[in-house]
Amino acid sequence: MNEKIALITGGSSGIGRCTALSLKRMGCKVYEISRRNIPAQGIIHLTADVTDEAAVKTAVETVVNAEGGIDILINCAGFGISGAVEFTEEAEVKKQFDVNFFGTVNVTKAVLPFMREKKKGRIVNVSSVAAVAHIPFQTY
Repeated sequence: MNEKIALITGGSSGIGRCTALSLKRMGCKVYEISRRNIPAQGIIHLTADVTDEAAVKTAVETVVNAEGGIDILINCAGFGISGAVEFTEEAEVKKQFDVNFFGTVNVTKAVLPFMREKKKGRIVNVSSVAAVAHIPFQTY
């Protein structure tokens, strides 16, 4: 069996880090994109902010040039905001949408052409439980 190439956003901590380590244990070669380089044995770090379309494109091309493609994309980068709507700064809300929504769009757009070319690949978008189960003071 060929080694699968996985790319994970937000892989420096939380669910992204746990997912990266799990895929590594399952035999995948794992690259992670995040703003912070917090080393994990066997995980290849690429520094990029998912809101920076050019940086994301460069990171994806780095993986494709090294490996010939990407088999698995897991979009994990994101963050939550706690607090009442009327007390939440609009700038924070916009930042959250930039990371959680447009960051996912940026990375997916960069990876899709390479998956289409090979006619294969998997994309998994990780979301919050708050998307389906309402949590007080977690509107955004």
